[in-house]
Amino acid sequence: MSSDEAETGAVAGPTGAEAMSTETLVAAVKAYKDRCVRLETLIAQQKHAMHAVEEENSKMKRIMVGAKRSLENKKAACEALQQQVLDLKAAEKKAPDAATTAKREPRRILQKVKQAMPMGPTLLWCLVEYASDNDLDDDVKPPECDWVAFRSDDELHDYIRKTSGEPLRLPELSLPPPEIQEMKQELSEELERVQEEFRRYRVRAEITRKQKDAEIRKMSASTLARQQEQLSGTDVQNELQAARLQVRRLVQLQTMAEEKESEWSEKYAKLQREHEKLSGTMGETVLAMEWRERYEAVLREKTDLEAKLSSSDASFQLAQDLDGNDVAKLKTEFALYRKRAMQVVDQKEKELQAAKGQLGDAPRSNSSGTFSSAGLRRMSSSNSLSGFETSPHAPTTNEYLKNIVVKYMSTDHAEVKEHMEKAIATVLKFSPSELKLIEDKRHAASGWALW
Repeated sequence: MSSDEAETGAVAGPTGAEAMSTETLVAAVKAYKDRCVRLETLIAQQKHAMHAVEEENSKMKRIMVGAKRSLENKKAACEALQQQVLDLKAAEKKAPDAATTAKREPRRILQKVKQAMPMGPTLLWCLVEYASDNDLDDDVKPPECDWVAFRSDDELHDYIRKTSGEPLRLPELSLPPPEIQEMKQELSEELERVQEEFRRYRVRAEITRKQKDAEIRKMSASTLARQQEQLSGTDVQNELQAARLQVRRLVQLQTMAEEKESEWSEKYAKLQREHEKLSGTMGETVLAMEWRERYEAVLREKTDLEAKLSSSDASFQLAQDLDGNDVAKLKTEFALYRKRAMQVVDQKEKELQAAKGQLGDAPRSNSSGTFSSAGLRRMSSSNSLSGFETSPHAPTTNEYLKNIVVKYMSTDHAEVKEHMEKAIATVLKFSPSELKLIEDKRHAASGWALW
């Protein structure tokens, strides 16, 4: 038992170290989870910042599109005004005289432009569309239009009042060419400024995007590495749990083996006591030899079980070998053997008492009509086997005789053969005369052997 206690202590030592390593692993896993939560929060904040940058980028794009569209519209308006100025200049060169103009009837005024002369008066130029006789014909050329100069607003209003029919409607005053050029210049500068700002913003956004992508890749790699570490830690924890289960199972099996060992020790001591008790009367019978062989087989089985217990690879096989059916069967056979042995002992004592009484009445002699001590012993040993045949659990006569004959033929020891012959004589119920004949033949054969 001292070796078992040492082994138990050795098992308990690694268990404490394993508990400390488990606590360390749990603390590391908890710290890793906290770091993962912080990383996820940081990633979420960076994603939110990226989303805000993307929204600002889309907003700037919309502003750029609107500014570009406005600039294109103003550019088209400037081109139209320039074309009007060119048309006005051309019309001024070929302007008809007042008489010709008075003959044509104006239909409407299309545009009004104010021209400030550097060294002269300010003129109002109006693009007048004149009525034609072929207005209802769609295939003819478009109506005639001319630029008419007026020195003041009063002159323009007088011209409108003199027109017959419906009064003409004056359009809004168009911008002069210098203002158009100035506006065009301002719009061009604004477009360049917006384009430059957009270019700078696009560069900043691209740099920010690349930085965020690099940070995200770095965080992803770090998270992946930590996840791999967590998985490896989980594998180590699973292996540690399996090792603990294995140790616990081995401890349980060791406890079971110790209980079995104590039980076998008690049975061995009990059998030893029974054997010592019955060795004086049953030591020479075949049944005692069979039980001795069975005890040796059980002892070998116990040794094998202890060897299996010492190996961790056969821990599960030990539980299968320690089957309750064999133990129950052995208990039943032992109880049956004990019962029959007690019956044989009682019968033996009765026969010895009767033999002692007969020896007290009759003189001691070595004749065939009396019993010698060796004859009493053989008779008692032979009669002791008769008690086993009456038991309902004993084997049949043929099987019993067969086993005895097999053992008799397979051994070379004279003492064992003598015991076998006694058992055969008991089973076959030899008469005293037959037994005496066998003894005489044996003594005669031994006497011839001496010669």
